[in-house]
Amino acid sequence: MVRGRAKENMKKIRVVVGEDSPFMRRMIEDSLNSDPMIEVVATAPNGRDVLKRLVEMEPDVITLDLEMPRMDGLETLRYIMSEWPTPVIILSGHSAEGARMALTCLEYGAVDFVAKSPNGSRFPVEELISKVKLASGVEADKVRFAPTEYDLKTKISSKSLNRRGSADSIVLIGASTGGPQAVMEVIPRLPADLEAGVLLLQHMPPNFTRYMAERLDARSSMSVREAEEGDELIPGHVLVAPGGMHLFLDESHGKRKVMLLPRNQLRRSACPSIDFAMTSFAPEFKRNLLAVILTGMGRDGAAGAVAVRKYGGRVVCQDRETSMIFGMPGAVIGEGMAEQALPASEIAECIENIVSEFSKPGHEYKDRVRVHGND
Repeated sequence: MVRGRAKENMKKIRVVVGEDSPFMRRMIEDSLNSDPMIEVVATAPNGRDVLKRLVEMEPDVITLDLEMPRMDGLETLRYIMSEWPTPVIILSGHSAEGARMALTCLEYGAVDFVAKSPNGSRFPVEELISKVKLASGVEADKVRFAPTEYDLKTKISSKSLNRRGSADSIVLIGASTGGPQAVMEVIPRLPADLEAGVLLLQHMPPNFTRYMAERLDARSSMSVREAEEGDELIPGHVLVAPGGMHLFLDESHGKRKVMLLPRNQLRRSACPSIDFAMTSFAPEFKRNLLAVILTGMGRDGAAGAVAVRKYGGRVVCQDRETSMIFGMPGAVIGEGMAEQALPASEIAECIENIVSEFSKPGHEYKDRVRVHGND
């Protein structure tokens, strides 16, 4: 009986739903209210009403449709982040424009997004509930929009890059929740002549990763594109693992090539799996591999970091202060595998410094771990 009362007295997650369609608004409200931990305290048919409900109700989380009258989702989000920072989950379409807008919102401070079908069928109820719960634990100062300044160097042409041959060194960057914003702090700051190939593994659905690669390419001096089966790793190139695909290394024909494995052929909680990629690349690149673990929920990357260290590679994490969710970096640090935990804005310089050490004569592994626990 006491346990039941305690459950009843638990503070519910208070949610405001912003959605212009009456049908979808009711569906989202009913879906969220079906969970005993969540309470929809208000709904709003447009952006201006969302802002009114925000001030009146002071919710823990807002769900925000991108296409709304009077004030659209992006404009509403920008106001929320600048005036009243609150965790936001974006509801986007599967279209190309919907994907691009969702990525823009993530850069502007939204915690995550849920892609909804055009007619409301197969609405991802469990995904939305899970992400609302996750967002409720994000601190307000972690969701402020902080525009990144880009000091772009000249992009080296593809022909020039191809003449450089296969990469002898590799940088693997893993990210999940909060990752798009953190990645925009890192990759655009890397120089085009970086003597390593870069592989980005961002937990994200199919199609969205392609648009993320396009956005990064437009802002970076390095060449960025979504990875394809059989791609070679080339210095100055960034390959983004496709959503819905796991990625591993193949060297059966004397060349190091990226191979793809559909999600349903490998049981992992996250896709693309950071652990799977790191454990595949570590035995081949050994001391010339740098793993970078950015913000994200869960432990993906922790087991991979153990493999990287086993073969003499290096591991760096994003710090607690700048991580939207410290789960993944915290797990790696908790295993004693990270040598540094840095703000996102300092990671690109760290990558440059470590990659430059890879090319020095006599470069060899030393135990560099200095970060312990959840520092």
